[in-house]
Amino acid sequence: MPRFAVTVPVLVVVSLLLPSFAAVATAQTGVITGAVRDVEGEPLVGAEVVGENTEWQRRVETTTNDAGRFSFIGLQRGRWLFLIRQRGYEPVQGFANVRGAGTGRVNFVMETDPLHPPAPSTGVLANLRGDELQEALDAADRLYDSGDYDAAIDAYEAVLASVPRLTGLHVQIGHAYLAKNDTDSALAAYRAVPAGDSAGMEAQGAIEALLAGVDR
Repeated sequence: MPRFAVTVPVLVVVSLLLPSFAAVATAQTGVITGAVRDVEGEPLVGAEVVGENTEWQRRVETTTNDAGRFSFIGLQRGRWLFLIRQRGYEPVQGFANVRGAGTGRVNFVMETDPLHPPAPSTGVLANLRGDELQEALDAADRLYDSGDYDAAIDAYEAVLASVPRLTGLHVQIGHAYLAKNDTDSALAAYRAVPAGDSAGMEAQGAIEALLAGVDR
């Protein structure tokens, strides 16, 4: 009798656990693939993709590849919520049902965030977000207005290092040197502005004023 009293509970426990293991194994066969693009159909690289399932209390994360695609393997069956975030774009989300064996697919289209747009990929501001550039210029202007000309010069030059084609900033640098009574450096900065630049006329006027001995 003692032998059966010990053995029976063990067999019951095993019989209860086996279906659970089988259910988990079956539930982890689902696959979800997807793509993230902008409103013009261009793939968004490096977008953050988060999948959540409240029933299983599970969260998975990945990022989109160079083609704007992503995938999750081994998702439990059920309804999954996918959240997509990318700097410069409005976040989006959507649901997908994972049905076990087989592959599901979801696609997302992200709209530009009007307050924090993405950095342009071409042109003068390539790879530099407009809001970041404005913040850097505003900081440099504040330094100039406060009379901290050395720091202002450093700040303007830092922006130029990121966006060399913003040659008009040489005028601001020249003004800062002029405020320090460093006319030689001011002239050098003004002369760094190309003749065809939109700030060329201002730079040329400053040069002529300096050479004529006019106190600006």
